[in-house]
Amino acid sequence: MTKLRKPIAYVFLLSIFIIGGMIAYNSLLSGAVSSAGYNINVYTQGKLISGWQDWSWATHITSSTDREFQNFPTFRADLSAWKGVFLYHAPFLTNGCNALAFWINGGLSGGQKITVNLVDVRKKFLPNVNLSKYVTDGFVRAGKWNYVVIPLTSLHGYRQAISGVVFQANTAAKQYPVYFAEIRFVGPGAPVSKGCTVVINTSEDRHTISPYIYGMASAPANYLQDLKLGSNRWGGNPSSTYNWAKGNCWNAGRDWGFRNGNYGHNSPADRRPSGVADEFISTNKAWGVATVLTIPTIGYVARNDDNNTRSINVPAQGGLPTSPGSDAIKGYDPSYNRMKVYVRSYPRKNGPFQFPPDLSDNAVYQDEWVDHLVHTFGSALHGGVKFYEMDNEPDLWDVTHTDIHPVRVGYDDLLSNFLAYATAIKDVDPSCMVTGPVSWGWTGYFYSAKDRDNWVARPDRKAHGDMPLIPWFLQAVRKHDMKTGKRSLDVLDIHFYPQANGVYQGKTDPTTDALRIRSVRALWDPSYVDESWINEPVMLIPRMQRWIAKYYPGTKLGLTEWNWGADKTMNGALAIADCLGVFGKENLYLADYWTVPAKDSPGYYAFKMYRNANDKGDGFGDVSVDCVSSQPKDVSSFASEDASTGAIITMLINQNPDRNEDVSLKVINKTQLKHARIWLYGRSDTTHIISVGDMSFSGNTLNIIVPAYSMMLVRMSK
Repeated sequence: MTKLRKPIAYVFLLSIFIIGGMIAYNSLLSGAVSSAGYNINVYTQGKLISGWQDWSWATHITSSTDREFQNFPTFRADLSAWKGVFLYHAPFLTNGCNALAFWINGGLSGGQKITVNLVDVRKKFLPNVNLSKYVTDGFVRAGKWNYVVIPLTSLHGYRQAISGVVFQANTAAKQYPVYFAEIRFVGPGAPVSKGCTVVINTSEDRHTISPYIYGMASAPANYLQDLKLGSNRWGGNPSSTYNWAKGNCWNAGRDWGFRNGNYGHNSPADRRPSGVADEFISTNKAWGVATVLTIPTIGYVARNDDNNTRSINVPAQGGLPTSPGSDAIKGYDPSYNRMKVYVRSYPRKNGPFQFPPDLSDNAVYQDEWVDHLVHTFGSALHGGVKFYEMDNEPDLWDVTHTDIHPVRVGYDDLLSNFLAYATAIKDVDPSCMVTGPVSWGWTGYFYSAKDRDNWVARPDRKAHGDMPLIPWFLQAVRKHDMKTGKRSLDVLDIHFYPQANGVYQGKTDPTTDALRIRSVRALWDPSYVDESWINEPVMLIPRMQRWIAKYYPGTKLGLTEWNWGADKTMNGALAIADCLGVFGKENLYLADYWTVPAKDSPGYYAFKMYRNANDKGDGFGDVSVDCVSSQPKDVSSFASEDASTGAIITMLINQNPDRNEDVSLKVINKTQLKHARIWLYGRSDTTHIISVGDMSFSGNTLNIIVPAYSMMLVRMSK
C-alpha cells in the first residue's frame, strides 16, 4: 500500500434491538409489544384479533387462501365503486403508537385506487389519505406484497381515541380484488420499511466460491484460527526489498526515510535465512491457510537490518530516464545508495542451489529462495506456498522506492521484469500460482508510470498500440506463454481502494457513511458512476474479467489489496460484508484485505460472519447461487449453497441506519426447506455475533426482520 492513493421468527429478531432487551421472546413472537410503545394488532395470521369486528360494506373474504402471506390466509376485498372495508373496535387510545402498518398485494392487476382513514369515537370518518403516497413506487403492485406504514399524524389519529380503520375504493370504477395482511398499529420502534423481497434461485448462476477471497495481510495465528481465513498475504511496500538470505532485513522506502530495519524481528530464528518468512508460512500451513508470498523483483534488497543504514539525497519523486536504458533521472543517480544500503537481487542463480545461501557473493537469488521453500514446506501441490506475487505495485516504485528505482516503469519494463522472475519461480515449482502485475489502482490499469504526467498524450501507451496497460500486459504474456508452452501468469493481480473523499481514510459522518456503503457498487455495477475524481463507472471485477476473457482466457482474478475504511465502525463493517458478498457473487478468485481489522472490531466480525459465525465453522456456503433483492439500495443480499449438506445460506445486509427492514425471503429450489438457523451482527451489540436461534417454516418462503445497520446470516435446510 502507498501514501500516493488519492488518493423471523418474524418479530423475534426485532427484540434484539429493543432498548435494554427487556421484552420476553414469547411476547415478541405474538407481535404484542414494540420498542418504545406497543403494537395493537387488528388482523394477523389470517384472522381478526378478538375485540375487532368486521363492519365492511365491500364484498370480501376475511380468510382467503387466494394469496397467502407467511403461509396464512389474507383479507381479500373487492374495493370498487366507493365500497370499503371497515374494521371496528370499541374506542381505544392510540397512545404508544405512531403509525398504522400493513401488507398489501394487488392481486391480478395492481394499481388499485384506495384511501385509508381512521374512525373517531362517534364513528365519524376522519380525513383520509391516498394510499399511493405511502406504497412503494406510488402504486399497489400486482402479485407482490408491499409493506405500508402510514404515520398516525397523517391519519389525524396520533394520541387520539379512535374506533376503527377503513380502506375504501377511491373510484366509481370496477377494480380487481386486493389483499391485506398483518394490519396493526405500531410503536415507534417497529420497522418502517417499504418491504423487500429477496429471491434465491439455486439453479441459476451457480459457481464455486473461492476460499481465497477471504484473505488478509500479515494476519496472526489467532485470526487464522478464529476467522478461518482462506489466504494470508506477505506483501506491502517493504516486501519489495526483503532480503531472504539474511532472514529479517527490509528497507522501508519512502514510508520511513528509506531506512533499513527488521520491524522487531530480531530473534536468532528471525536471523536465519528466510527466518521471518518461514515463520509466516509455517503458521499459515498449521491452520490450513494459503500463503500469498511477495517475491522481490525490483532488483535490490536490504543489505542489513540496521536502522542507521539509509539512502541519502533521495529526490521527492522519480521521473523519466536521462537517456534510453539509463537507471538515473535528471539530478539523481541511484548507484551510491544501491551500493551502500542494498545488495543485488536476481531472478535466477544459474548454478547449484544451496542452503544456507552463500553470503560472500554479495547477491541474493529469488529462485534459490523458492527452492528452499519447496524443500521446507513442499511444493504448492503438496501444501507449500500456493501463490507467488511478483513484487508490489511496480507502477509506483519511482515514488515508493525512489532511492533504488527512480526511473518510472513503462510497458516494456513491466513485462520483461515480470517474465524474468515469473519463469524463474515456475521452473522451481511448476505447481505454484504466479500473480502479477500487482498494479496499484485505477490509473495503473490504463497507463504506465511513464504516462503519469501526460494522460492525454500518453506517449508510452501510444507506443504500444494505444492499448490500456492491463489488456496489453495480458496479451503480451499470453504470446510469450504460447511460444514457450508454459503458463507464467496464473492470476491477474490488482489493487483497488475507494477514491471518494474520506472513504478509505476512515472519515465518519452521515454523508460519508452513506457514500462508503454506496461506493462498494464500484466493484460490480456498470450503472454506478464512481463519486470521486474517477467520475465514471469502474465496474472493477466485470471489467477485468472481460479483459481476461479477451486477452488471456483461463487467467484467474485477484484483488490482493482492498480496504473500504472505518473498519472499527458498524458502517465500515457493513461495507466489508458487502465486499465479501460481491467477491463470491462475481467469481473473484483471490482477495486480501489490507491489512487486518482490529481484533473483535466490527470489521473483524464481518469476516467472521462469513467464515465462522457460530465458532463451529458455519458461515457462508461454497457454491454461489443467484440472489436478487427488490430493494438493493436498502438490503443487499448474497446466497450460496453448502455443497456438503445442501443447505441454502444467505447473507442479508441492512444498509439503512434508521430503519428495520421487512424481508420476504423466497427460495426457488427442488428441495423443500423447512428449518432455518439465524445469526445476527449489528449495531445494538457490536461485541459478539448473536445466535438468534432456530425456526421452522414451510413453502420455501421465510419472512424476517433485518434490524437497521446489521448483517444477518440465514442457513436454511430440509
